[in-house]
Amino acid sequence: MRILAFTGFEQFTQDESRIRFILRPPMFCRFFVFSTLLAVSTAAADWRDDIGLTRLAAELGPAMPTGVGISLLQSEANTITSPPNYLPQTGGPDPFGGSGAFAGKTFHPASGAGTELGHAGSVASYFYGTYIGVAPGAVEIHNYTAIDFINRLTVGTAPETLPGRVQNHSWAGSLGSTSVDNDAIRAFDFMINRDARIATIGISGGNLSPLLGDTYHGITAGVRSGNHSISGTLTDGAGRMKPDLVVNLDATSYAAPVIGGAATCLLQGAIASGNANAEKPQTLKAILLAGTSKQNLPQWQRDSTTEPYDDVFGAGELNLSNSWHILQAGEQAFSTSSEVASRGWDFATTTNNAAGRRYFFTIPAGSVAETFSAALTWHRSLTNLLGNYISSLTNLTLKLYAASGLTAGALISSSTSSVDNVEHLNHYNLPPGQYLLEVTSTANNRDYALAWEARLGEGPKLKVTTASSSSVSFSASTLDPFTTYTLESSPDLTTWTTEHTFRTADTTPAFQSNWQDTSPAPGKQFYRLRWTPVR
Repeated sequence: MRILAFTGFEQFTQDESRIRFILRPPMFCRFFVFSTLLAVSTAAADWRDDIGLTRLAAELGPAMPTGVGISLLQSEANTITSPPNYLPQTGGPDPFGGSGAFAGKTFHPASGAGTELGHAGSVASYFYGTYIGVAPGAVEIHNYTAIDFINRLTVGTAPETLPGRVQNHSWAGSLGSTSVDNDAIRAFDFMINRDARIATIGISGGNLSPLLGDTYHGITAGVRSGNHSISGTLTDGAGRMKPDLVVNLDATSYAAPVIGGAATCLLQGAIASGNANAEKPQTLKAILLAGTSKQNLPQWQRDSTTEPYDDVFGAGELNLSNSWHILQAGEQAFSTSSEVASRGWDFATTTNNAAGRRYFFTIPAGSVAETFSAALTWHRSLTNLLGNYISSLTNLTLKLYAASGLTAGALISSSTSSVDNVEHLNHYNLPPGQYLLEVTSTANNRDYALAWEARLGEGPKLKVTTASSSSVSFSASTLDPFTTYTLESSPDLTTWTTEHTFRTADTTPAFQSNWQDTSPAPGKQFYRLRWTPVR
């Protein structure tokens, strides 16, 4: 008995293919860390594989970015006040050198002489520590207590300009008043935009804490288990989706510095490129979002076009390797007369013209974009009136069209949230052809960053695992969990019979599916996997 499984992509005709100002914090303010201390172990390195760190380090070797030359800021919620325990190791009030996992680091205790906080040490280990830190090459660390950090943002008529191009805030809380929280969030976002800072924030469980989880401009971190807040924002603009990214760790306190470390590595690469647009916080955020992996998240799904993210996992799992390659692909400008590459980014300004900003790209014949991801980010507008902030948010949308000859065709998908300042698209198995990414806006001349990546491959695969005269077992892989697939058989490649129809999301979402034909027809038999392409 001869069995043939078709392994390539089969394209059908169109008909078949239908086939978000205090002088000092009030007494009722609350700050808290939201994780237990973690016993850091160099043996538990799976998360490094999951975020693409191991792969990128193997690929780049000595050229691997480690955050060299990038100064960092770390704020912590101290539990003792005199002296405050907020440092990875005891020291100050002057800068002092690190030891152990922090040998070679210089700590700048900005909130004064302090003692060690175990939580701060664990966060630091993931952020820039020698042994497991994602950015171990960073050596200048500026440390603050959470309340001191907030005061420096909100005391006076404008936020203090603070050191540290990449910041991490693994704490959550509230100043006890919605209006005061609003001012603090706005001062934080104002600082990020004015000073071109990148800030990562861990978010707690339950309802999202205003500080600093309700940020627009920062990058919020969750964990792959989903053990974090999924309420969305409740302050300074309700209903925005959080988190932005997830990491396979047991606490968001540690997921945040991992993302911060990845951003630090990307910033090093951006500086080396000589392109100032690559260093923009909007650009690096977009690149991190577009580079996310769903490989360990087959259940990832947007509920509607008005939501940019999955309710639990945000844009997906951090993947430094993917994001690095998007960054290295370079800035590629919008155009109506030429194409961009299938991977890249742009920092540009909006138009309110109906045609928007257009990015045409092609999936070449014989290939399939096994994954396609695009992310659009922009900052809200904040006007500072002596420490009071007026906020407005321009509405941008992101759409993907089929295209031909640099002309838009049928709309494939869209991300059109009216409350978020991110949009995100994700697809599996885009067939060959030309496509159009379109950015539209309600206003002119608003800065935005767009990043995209089409990872080329062969598409869904069908493989015979075992075969006998009484049964044939199949494995289908590289699937889209939310697409219906049909396994068909034929004795002569002419007449086809449906043997099995499946959609893995109907059971447990997965990228692969197994099936056994227990009554195969006698003699020669051909099998094929059929599905409806997006165009």
